Amino acid sequence: MATAQDPFPGRYTEPVEKSSPNRQTQFDQVGAYALRLHELAPKNRDTFFVPNFQSKRAYIRSTKELRAALHSRIGYPPPLRKENAKPRWEKLADDPYATIYRVWLEVVEGVEAYGLVSIPHGLKGKAPLMICQHGGGGNPELVHGMLEGVGTGNYGWMTMRALKEGYVTLEPALLFPFGGKAEINGPNRQKLDQDLQFLGTSILALEVYKISRLIDIACERPEVDKDRIAMMGLSYGGCYTLYTAAIDTRIDAAVSSCFFNERKRYLWSDWSYFGFMNEFNDAEVCALICPRALMIEVGDNDTLFAVDGAKAESVRAKKYWDGLGLSDSYVFTAFSGGHEFKGDGAYEFVKKHLEPQTK
Repeated sequence: MATAQDPFPGRYTEPVEKSSPNRQTQFDQVGAYALRLHELAPKNRDTFFVPNFQSKRAYIRSTKELRAALHSRIGYPPPLRKENAKPRWEKLADDPYATIYRVWLEVVEGVEAYGLVSIPHGLKGKAPLMICQHGGGGNPELVHGMLEGVGTGNYGWMTMRALKEGYVTLEPALLFPFGGKAEINGPNRQKLDQDLQFLGTSILALEVYKISRLIDIACERPEVDKDRIAMMGLSYGGCYTLYTAAIDTRIDAAVSSCFFNERKRYLWSDWSYFGFMNEFNDAEVCALICPRALMIEVGDNDTLFAVDGAKAESVRAKKYWDGLGLSDSYVFTAFSGGHEFKGDGAYEFVKKHLEPQTK
């Protein structure tokens, strides 16, 4: 007789454990399938982008499809852009090295880009612009070295060294709580990125656009030579250095520290996007920087990003400059150290290559 607890008595039953192997097999099969697709991905990337090495101009033309694909994949530029907004400048300080400003600019409706701009003392004529990009848990004030009792953390005095070299500096803000631990009300970075991806853009696209718009207003200053622009960054800052230089061709020389790697090892959600492994690993992002100058530095004891993955991916990246006979415009260096900006040779590299390029 049927009961409320068992309305169909007599039906076949079995222990839950009996069907467990079937469930495990399903997971194993899909995992192996994904692995096979990963193994095919490098060939797919090679097929997707076949550059024209006849000349720099021909190469640049041949990257048009690749750059359009990158824009499409990350949703760049973001919607609801504010094209004619006016920046707000606030003079922060005059110290022995520079005059320091805070600046805000509405870049999409209701969203401001924020950063620091510093003008070194003693300029004689227009100076090149150096974008110094902080990473995860950082902020413009940290990479500048102005936080009391903190110094510059693992950023190796990036901004102060650039000011000493005579650059006007720009430190754009990325969306991170300080130290990765400070309390921030509302959704976290990953949730915001997910929401933006649902709507056709991404945190990556929005923040690259913020950086690009801050470059616009920095270049409006009379002290800045808008034909000489460089960018360097650590960790997430190294990520944004690669992507911003790939998208914004005004950047003539770039230094990416402690990010570049075989991306399949580190599929973090806010730098991953639909189908990208068939078109873009880090080497293919670098291909959009070529023939402009790029230096990659990695720490041989970096506990976040393994040096062997960076070395392997560098072989794929280097071929773009080699194919144009521009081997000195691409430098890969593994320094003795960890997850930090070392910068050995970086400022000399930028100085050597910071000349107007064929855009």
